[in-house]
Amino acid sequence: MKPTMTPSERRPSMKTITTHAHPRIGLLGNPSDLYGGRVLGFTFDGFMAQVQLEFCESIELHGSDEIMRCSLEAPLAAELDPCAGSGGTELLAAAVKRLVAAHPELGVETRGFSLRFKTDIPRQAGLSGSSGIIVAALRALGGHYDVDLGPEVLAVLAQEAETEELGLVAGPQDRVLQAHRGLLSMDFSGPKPAVQRLKPDLLPPLLLAWDPEPGQSSGDVHASVLSRWEAGDELVREVMRELPELVVEGVAALQGGDHARLVALMDRNFELRRSVFDIAPRDQELVTLGRDYGAGAKLCGSGGSAVFMHTDPGALSRLAQVLSQAGWSSLFPQVVGDES
Repeated sequence: MKPTMTPSERRPSMKTITTHAHPRIGLLGNPSDLYGGRVLGFTFDGFMAQVQLEFCESIELHGSDEIMRCSLEAPLAAELDPCAGSGGTELLAAAVKRLVAAHPELGVETRGFSLRFKTDIPRQAGLSGSSGIIVAALRALGGHYDVDLGPEVLAVLAQEAETEELGLVAGPQDRVLQAHRGLLSMDFSGPKPAVQRLKPDLLPPLLLAWDPEPGQSSGDVHASVLSRWEAGDELVREVMRELPELVVEGVAALQGGDHARLVALMDRNFELRRSVFDIAPRDQELVTLGRDYGAGAKLCGSGGSAVFMHTDPGALSRLAQVLSQAGWSSLFPQVVGDES
């Protein structure tokens, strides 16, 4: 098992610890991860959520608009209420609570800390910005308390921070990608995710575009479809059966260099999603712009961004110019792996 912290992130427990997490793009299969499906996705450069931990006589969580504090009285962090936080303190508090819940021996710890974060991952753009803060915070806390958080454990704790501590509806793919890092094919049909690491150079050039204005919370997007699934809605269940098949085909297409097939699979993924999810007009506009240039297009996550693939890489450069003129931001994402 690979360590979840890179050498540059490991520091003695009384020193400043700086950790990070990268955003992710869901290339195929999402959002079937919430329903025991499969996802092909990757973490990429260009943005980063970074957390800094320093020794402190208490617990201090610094957000963008408030500081959440609590004493070191046992049990550790018992006073923290993630749902009472805002401006990012809720994310930091959720990370702290889940680590202590998973390691009850930390309840009597007397080593305090302060946590601060900064991030340039576009907000509410479907790129896993919030989970990136949680993952980075858990990495820092693991280093502070000398708790070994391998990728599998880290992904579970980050997932529980969102679902158990904050009450959000969230599938596991974001946390698995940000914990393992790289280009991954993930199977969520078993008791724990099965992760296949793929070579990043299998990917053809891609274009990412996102809305500079924050969109809708991913939990809000997923809630109604999850309710329909639980009620036995046949259309939702059929969609969630087909989406994982796209991943199996997509991995084969990647390994065979069949980029035209990948373009078609991305388009199919979006159409399946649109059949059960309400697509915001702005997201539909973004996907349509890409398709007008002959690109395969799908949402990266729950909305606010899209990823494009074209059999002619030059067409993506022309598309990027068109998107910029229409008010979208864009970049050509590069995979970052477990060494980053």
